[in-house]
Amino acid sequence: MNVAILVGGKGGRIGKDKGLLKLCGKTFVEILLERFHDCNVVLVCRDKAQAEEYSRFGRTVIDEIRDFSPLAGIYSALRYFKDYTLVIAVDMPLVRRELAGFLFKMCIKTKADVVVPTWRNGKLEPLLACYSYDSLREIWSCIRKGERRVYRAIKNMNAIYYPIDELRKFDSNLHSFMNVNTEEDYRKILKVVGCL
Repeated sequence: MNVAILVGGKGGRIGKDKGLLKLCGKTFVEILLERFHDCNVVLVCRDKAQAEEYSRFGRTVIDEIRDFSPLAGIYSALRYFKDYTLVIAVDMPLVRRELAGFLFKMCIKTKADVVVPTWRNGKLEPLLACYSYDSLREIWSCIRKGERRVYRAIKNMNAIYYPIDELRKFDSNLHSFMNVNTEEDYRKILKVVGCL
């Protein structure tokens, strides 16, 4: 399984590099790398300085399009693997391996451009999703137009919108989709894991 961990965000709202936040003594990036230790994993970084910082953890690749959005990270990951790629944001440290593997296998089986978990209200989780190499065309088209929103690229793809509630068979509380943007989010995750 090809896994791209997007570490490039600047963590503007929390004021820290989110991949280096800790849960019970381990950084988010270390937790994800352990969980996917037997996969082809690459850390997608925003620039050379961040890539140097993260190179102690594993293989890194630098965003080909600078200062854009997570869409650029997905683009760089697909250009790196040139194959089906599971994308995970580094601020989602509770991702269940079984859930991730299911999304990856479904994308291959259905030959979809993307399999993206979707909430009942229609909100997408594009940063815990599997993309095919064919999705690169639409992603590049959006980047070229200056469109930063991932969901706009997905809208024009052969997409499978997978109901998140059906993923409870792998993660009953859906903790896989908890992410950290604020100190409050961070405290919630610490509490769930029992580090608080």
